[in-house]
Amino acid sequence: MNAILEGHELTYRFGLNEVLKGVNIAINPGEVVSVMGPSGSGKSTLLHLLAGLLRPTQGEVHLAGRRFDNRPERLRSRVRLAQMGFVFQFGDLVPELTVVENVELPLRLTGTRARPARQRAMEVLGRLGVAEQAGKLLSAVSGGEGQRAAVARALAHRPQIILADEPTGSLDTTSGELVLESLVGAAREQGTAVLIVTHELRVAAWAERDVLLRDGLAVGALDAAVGATVEVGAGGERL
Repeated sequence: MNAILEGHELTYRFGLNEVLKGVNIAINPGEVVSVMGPSGSGKSTLLHLLAGLLRPTQGEVHLAGRRFDNRPERLRSRVRLAQMGFVFQFGDLVPELTVVENVELPLRLTGTRARPARQRAMEVLGRLGVAEQAGKLLSAVSGGEGQRAAVARALAHRPQIILADEPTGSLDTTSGELVLESLVGAAREQGTAVLIVTHELRVAAWAERDVLLRDGLAVGALDAAVGATVEVGAGGERL
């Protein structure tokens, strides 16, 4: 299977600090991959490079077989909007919009008309158990409900890739499980590739494959069931 998203020898320097040191990673359609590592290991930087939010100091990012990192920012923004969904630890929704308006936003920005956008938004909110909160502002819903709305926004336009940075970090166990079920369900049902950055073993256990970062290097894959480190190949596959 051809990877939908690949990072080749990704290096990123911030001043004198080399955050990433030649990381290789490949994610296939319909696959759930976790990236684990201690604080400061480069997990979030790797996600930002793969999303085209940062440019690598060295190395390349390929999306659907084409180089992505060297495209103009305007084009990278359009690609992110059309083909990627994002979930961050604290949701990053627009507080002035209602829950359903937040979920509709990527659909409307990519040209979906108002009625089908609303129908799709309500469908996804219903699957995540927060349809009753659709008309409320974020200030009127709980943190768990807001985060599930953020996941609904990421899923609504059926992206090829979802990039999730500590998506359950601010949630209780029950809400976190609902979020993870939705992300894994998108991979299985829609063929969406899902990359989850996390420091929690219980979250990584939902992934089919995992990459362990340490000091800016991909040093192995973490077997979440037993906590063992095993060798991985250049593309991120287990050997």
